[in-house]
Amino acid sequence: MKTGFVCFFVDNFVQFLFGLVYTGDMGINTEPKNYQVLFLDMNSFFASVEQQVRPELRGKPIGVAPYTGDSGCIIAASIEAKRQGVKICRIGEAKKIIPSMTILEARPALYMLYHKEIRKVIEKFTPYYRAMSIDEFAICLTPLDQNYNNSIKLARKIKQTIKSEVGDYLNCSVGISTSKFLAKMAASSQKPDGLVVLNLGQLENFYAKLKLTDLTGVNFRTEARLNFIGIKSPLDFYNCNLSYLSTTLKHAGKNWYYRLRGYEVDDFISKTKTIGHSHVLEPALRDKNSALSVLHKLVFKAGYRLRQENYLAGGVYLTIGFSDRTTFSQSQKSVDFFSDNMTFWQKIELILKKCPWPGQPVSPSVSAGPSPDGSQGGPIYLAVGAFNLKKNKGEQISIFAEIEKRKKLATALDHINDDFGADTVISASMMQAGDSAPDRIPFGRPRYDILH
Repeated sequence: MKTGFVCFFVDNFVQFLFGLVYTGDMGINTEPKNYQVLFLDMNSFFASVEQQVRPELRGKPIGVAPYTGDSGCIIAASIEAKRQGVKICRIGEAKKIIPSMTILEARPALYMLYHKEIRKVIEKFTPYYRAMSIDEFAICLTPLDQNYNNSIKLARKIKQTIKSEVGDYLNCSVGISTSKFLAKMAASSQKPDGLVVLNLGQLENFYAKLKLTDLTGVNFRTEARLNFIGIKSPLDFYNCNLSYLSTTLKHAGKNWYYRLRGYEVDDFISKTKTIGHSHVLEPALRDKNSALSVLHKLVFKAGYRLRQENYLAGGVYLTIGFSDRTTFSQSQKSVDFFSDNMTFWQKIELILKKCPWPGQPVSPSVSAGPSPDGSQGGPIYLAVGAFNLKKNKGEQISIFAEIEKRKKLATALDHINDDFGADTVISASMMQAGDSAPDRIPFGRPRYDILH
């Protein structure tokens, strides 16, 4: 009896942790069951963390943005700001709604530190969880907790412990359901500080209260596509049969059919396909030399992430947006796989040779129309990254001594910047970039204290 229970227990966790719910051509082998997943969603996380460490901001509408000019975009609004109608929007638009709104520059290292503290809390109660993002966590409920009373009790304990041990101003919403998708939907349905159980028998009533874009994974483009095939609401979507969705939406239709019915069809560990960074240039940096300096910085950041996540890249891509709304965009595959900054930059340089700059004729790689004089406008947007990724499993040492030197140099620079702070040692070509393109993910160890 005990052995059978352990086998059942382990088998279910293997399925949960790796998303192994169906095999072959959607051959479902696990029926959805209530009380399987607890989804925890931190409310207005970045803004709430700022209010946690700066008590004078509590109770006030604030927004967090990568940079604080009126053209910057608010990536997180406080609960108080959301109540007054401000969510994700341009800073200038937010100030029209709330003139007194406080705008803060994002501090990714601080948010990551709090993320790690929240993980420690979750680990006190269960090891069976995954961080879905910096502010979202999915917990696989054990058989002991797969019922109403125990799942609710666990949720309340986690919520209370986050407040007592991480931050008293941090709220989270919790959803409990059959799958990550439904548990996330349940959590989203009651914010802030909610706790919602969504069972299979409640799905029709639940979907009847939603818009299509309320469904995780449905944006306005997907909504338009669904409307085109006669699906006007989540309830319409739910009531469609498998044959119709398979015919009209192909494999995605099959996924949605099962997803809406509580099956666990979403991979728990998604495969990273690209690693890259993008940046909108400040007005003072919208010339070729400044843009190249910022681009160099973006390449170094992407290279750092390649090494930190233990990837090798087999290709690079580059996009440059210009002030006349034209765009240069190209990618290039590589015969050799790499992760060092120098090789990364050299491959980007090969693409740059094809890029027209202000005063040069527009090339076929540029989309939209050229300026009236047939030349390119100044650069305003940069995006660079690596693709065709594979895990670095101790690749054979290169026969080229120079490549090995580059790898060792990149690793040495990473260690210095980790120990003494991001950008302690940089390439001379990055100097002109200054503080442009700040880290959106934390580089090195964050240097903040947790304030309770």
